[in-house]
Amino acid sequence: MKTALIAGGSLWARVRAGGEPDDDVILGCLRTKLAVVAEDERDDGRRQVLNLGHTVGHAIEAATGYARYRHGEAVGLGLLCALRLSDRDALHAEVGELLAARGLPQRLEGATPAEVAALVSRDKKRKGDGVPFVLVAAPGEVTPGHEVDPQALLAAIEEIAR
Repeated sequence: MKTALIAGGSLWARVRAGGEPDDDVILGCLRTKLAVVAEDERDDGRRQVLNLGHTVGHAIEAATGYARYRHGEAVGLGLLCALRLSDRDALHAEVGELLAARGLPQRLEGATPAEVAALVSRDKKRKGDGVPFVLVAAPGEVTPGHEVDPQALLAAIEEIAR
């Protein structure tokens, strides 16, 4: 889902249609990642879009002792937070439904929102007073480097903890 959101277009259309990923979807995701990396080999620009959902996802993994969620599950929860922070309600709901259809978690368990938010603030990508977030305007329109209000972040994490 994350890579298809980055790619947009036909790849996102195939993923949002549901069903199990086939070879074409997997190859589309690989091609998207390869194209992004080729465009920014030093990870100082566009390549950062591959971190979509990872900032909160990594904090969730750490807050739960790397035992509660698999990496992709934590990133899925982080993706929900990123979509909330992006103010994309319809897309947030759609991704939540896609996660549910695949039996993936949609709720944070095993850590408090405050614990997760505190770990986000110590993220390795931190610059100055904040952590840059990858946000989504629409499928295929994903951009890095956004400042996020700490209260908005906490509210997004609280939402997945309900």
